[in-house]
Order: sequence, then structure tokens, then C-alpha cells
Amino acid sequence: MTATVDAVREEKIGATLWPIGRVAREVGLTARAIRYYQEYGLLRPAVSVKGAGRLFDASDIQRLREIKRLREDVGFSLAEIAELLDTDDTRARLRQRFHGTTDTEVRETVVREAIALAEQRLAIIERKLALVAAVRDEEAARLGQLREALAAATTATKPEAQEEKGTDGDNA
Repeated sequence: MTATVDAVREEKIGATLWPIGRVAREVGLTARAIRYYQEYGLLRPAVSVKGAGRLFDASDIQRLREIKRLREDVGFSLAEIAELLDTDDTRARLRQRFHGTTDTEVRETVVREAIALAEQRLAIIERKLALVAAVRDEEAARLGQLREALAAATTATKPEAQEEKGTDGDNA
């Protein structure tokens, strides 16, 4: 969406909008990373103003924080993040549909859809956990091999050390 600054002011009265540089500092990302997330489709700025660039609102900042958390803290790929964010958007629409009606059949349908969505999200997370578990198992196996090698090396060197001293290990 491209608009003039005046149109943005009229449209977003009461909403606070920030330029990309300020948002980058607030979230702890670079402006380049934010632009990349936009290009990838993970984020759409609240407003794009001719001559002023992109402007972001509080929901954009929250979404960027979530992207950062999923990427840096949890280790999801951008494709996995896109999948999770898509389900977030769907979840919001389901919530709106649920609260927008008192019809029990519609609400039941919405809840069933929400359950399917939650199962989809859980499957994404479980796939990632399975990958992490496989890496962990490989590292645990390497550690076990190293401990076995150390035990074998320690056992092999003890008798040699005693023979070099000319003792059979009874002297204190």
C-alpha cells in the first residue's frame, strides 16, 4: 500500500507508526534483516509512504519479535517460520469467527478447525524436535566413544607406568 503522509495520518489516527531504523533498534534486528523478512513474505509493514519508506505499527513489532525468537532462540528455518506464522494468521481468523457468532454449530466447526490447526502446529514443532534429537543422539554417541577410548587408554597405560617405576603398585 502506498499513500501520502497526510493520508497515512488520517488513516492511522491514534496509531503509532515507526520507521524501519527505529523498529530495527527496538527489536534488535538490522534494517536489512527486516527488509529480507518482508521480501520472504514473513512481514508486511503497516504502511508504505512515498518518500518516507516503510512504517511499522505495534503488531509489526510483535511479529518481528516472534520471527526473531523462532529464528534465533528456537532455530527454525524461514520456511518453518512462514508455516507457523501462517497458522497464527489462521488462528486469529478462527478466533474472530468464534467470537463473532453464538451459533453452536458454527462454533463447533470453528473449534474443530482450531484443533486441526493446533495439530498442524504441533507437527511442525515435533519435526524440528526430531531433527534436534537426532543431532543430540549423534553427539551422545560420539561422547560415549570418546569416554570408551579414554578408559581404554587409561587402562593400557597404568601397568606400563608401574613397570617403569620398578614397582608392582604396593608401595605408598
